[in-house]
Formats: sequence, C-alpha cells, structure tokens
Amino acid sequence: MTVKLEEIAEKGKLKVKGRKARSARGLQARKKLKEATEKVLERVGYHKMRVVDVTQEAGVATSLFYHYFPDLKSIALEVLTDFVKELEAFGEIEQGISKNDWYGRILAHNRLYVDKYASHPGIMRCLLQVSDEVPEFDVLFRESTVRQVKSMANSIIQMYPEARLSEEETILFVYSVAGIAEMLLRGYYISKDSALTSKPVTNAEVAELLSVVMYRALFLESPPSNKLHYARKLEKVVGSR
Repeated sequence: MTVKLEEIAEKGKLKVKGRKARSARGLQARKKLKEATEKVLERVGYHKMRVVDVTQEAGVATSLFYHYFPDLKSIALEVLTDFVKELEAFGEIEQGISKNDWYGRILAHNRLYVDKYASHPGIMRCLLQVSDEVPEFDVLFRESTVRQVKSMANSIIQMYPEARLSEEETILFVYSVAGIAEMLLRGYYISKDSALTSKPVTNAEVAELLSVVMYRALFLESPPSNKLHYARKLEKVVGSR
C-alpha cells in the first residue's frame, strides 16, 4: 500500500508546524511568504536563508512571518513538500498520452524533470540537502521516489507478462536508468560540468536524449523513428553494428 504525502504529514512523520490561514487575506499572506521562500531557497540555499531574506522578498513585516511560521525550517519544508508533489502528479504529467505509448510517457516525465532542473537548480539541490539533514523529509522524499518508480515498474510487468519479471527486478531496472538521468541533470544544471556544458543544448534536447537512453535500456530497442527529433543520430549507432 502506497503512502500519500499528506498521510505522512498527518501521521507525524513530517511535522510542518505552520499556522493555517483562516481568511482569504491570510491565505494570500501565506502564499506570498511561501513564494518568497522558494525564491530565497533558489538563490542562496537552505543553510544561508534568513527570515529577513524571506520577509524582504515578500515585502512584509517580520511579525507576519512568525504569525504563520515558527521558524525557517517549517516554511522550507512546506515549500519543498509542495515541490515534490508536482513531480508526482502522474495524471497531469501523462495527460493525453496513451498508456501504451511508453516513449511518450517517459518523455513527458523527463520534460518535467528537465524543466525543474533548468528553472530551479537551487531547489533541486535543496531537496537532496534537506533530505540528508531532516529525517522526516527524507521519509517523504524517498516514499515519493518509490511511488514514481513502482508506477512505471508495475506498468512494465502488466504490459510484458512474457518477460516474467518480478516487481523487485523491474524496480531495480527502473532505478538504474533513473540514476543515469539524475547524474546527467545534476551535472548539467547544478554542477555545470564543463564536459557537459561546453556545447549548450536546449531543455527539449536534454529531455529527448534522456528518454531515448531510458527507453533503450528498458526495452532493448530504439523508440519509433517518427517520435525522434534531436536524438535521431542514436539510431545510427545501433544500425552500424
């Protein structure tokens, strides 16, 4: 049985202590503070963030911050939890894509991840940083990752019963190829490794490259040619062997 992000918080595994807003004005104030926190986290990171940075970014008094949040950790956890939820919105991510269109589904998820890394490299860095330092958030983040992997693994098992893959084997395969993507995205968008960034590529090109590599790793064949644009050259690698 999977555990929802909200259920983790309700059970006390993630104790976000922010005070709830009771009016439209309060909701707007809370939203403004969280949006400001996201910008500050992106800009300076979790360790260097100060309350004054958040309130100045939001254009509000310090007293308003403490009216809704007891400390920086609480608001940072809320912001990062919301961010994780977006990565797990399967229905929205795969909207309009057939369940049998594996390449399309993989590409849709990779587009989201690439866009998140490109537009929020600081937040993506904070996700791992806070996960290492806050056990409650680590549980939430890992549960979310496992659900994403299991969703793909179970679909593979159902579509290819002749392979007789166990859930454990399929999860291992999916984790393996996902790890390749994670390494590339961190190297390109966060570390900005010179070996990767010497010739800039678009987000669409990165997403397609990752999707082709993941598809071939999972299914031992290239995606349909009519779906390829930037990574079409990879077909030649197989054809020349």
